[in-house]
Amino acid sequence: MPFFLSHHPECAKFKGHTLNYGVQGLCIGCFIGYPTAIITLFITRLLNLSNIVPSPILFSISLIGLGTLFFSFLGLTKNKKVKIIQKLLMGIGAALLFSWIMELPNSKGTNFRTAFVVSYILLTILNLYHAYGILSACYRCETPFNWGMCPGFCTIRERMEKNNLNNFLLEFERLSERIIEKRANKKHKSGN
Repeated sequence: MPFFLSHHPECAKFKGHTLNYGVQGLCIGCFIGYPTAIITLFITRLLNLSNIVPSPILFSISLIGLGTLFFSFLGLTKNKKVKIIQKLLMGIGAALLFSWIMELPNSKGTNFRTAFVVSYILLTILNLYHAYGILSACYRCETPFNWGMCPGFCTIRERMEKNNLNNFLLEFERLSERIIEKRANKKHKSGN
């Protein structure tokens, strides 16, 4: 289970992505965003919120919550407190959007399939953005993508070994070497 709670490299470039709880680093997105969405879904169903809050307002609040993704694009989430608030609001926004879709005047099956597709699209967008951020940070590193040797991935490699998972991180060594060679060639050409 620790692998799923703490999957970011133990690297200064990623310290803003985790909360420290003792020796355990917890991913802010996974530990704050997803549970907030689940709790919000439970509360909206328990309180039957769709009967209390008009549908257009519920939809608007969901878009506001999800719209905080732009905090990342603006660089505001470099502040850990802002990042935590963003993940809370995005979790609430996603759950309210799901609830709003489930109350549309269609069959429950149609609404559920629509909510599933919308959730899948949202998760894809968030994960692509997340991957872009990780890859960008690693690209700028002095040992780019050498995750099989990077000290920041040491704990992750140990967890993979402990849980009998394939250590695919070792496969990135050649990519790292090519990037370093390319940088050296570019530096050499610009020096002439």
